[in-house]
Amino acid sequence: MSVRKSHLQGRTHIKKYCEYYEQKAKQLGIWDLTENQYDIDLEYINSKRPSPENFAKKMLRKAEHEKQGKKEDPKEEPLCLPPPPVAPGMPGLPPSVLRFAEEDRKAIAVHMARDAPPL
Repeated sequence: MSVRKSHLQGRTHIKKYCEYYEQKAKQLGIWDLTENQYDIDLEYINSKRPSPENFAKKMLRKAEHEKQGKKEDPKEEPLCLPPPPVAPGMPGLPPSVLRFAEEDRKAIAVHMARDAPPL
């Protein structure tokens, strides 16, 4: 393999390529960091980890919703059951199938809530 081909397939090439175009977009003013909704930082990762602080936050939020007369916490995620067991010797479902099923369920719920008649 030539040096050029090996360079273009390298990890650092792709990283530098992305950084270059991010820098150009920032210079042109078309890159807004607040619009990046897929950015995952340590705060997001730690918010999903079970801890006494997160439990306390959840209980306070739940008590606040009960005071206001609301039944459900909008941020609370629904119970997610594990995938069904598979027969011995058979492969399990690919993760993408499970993820797409969850995305479809959320999209249907949002669509139904949007089209529901006001009470």
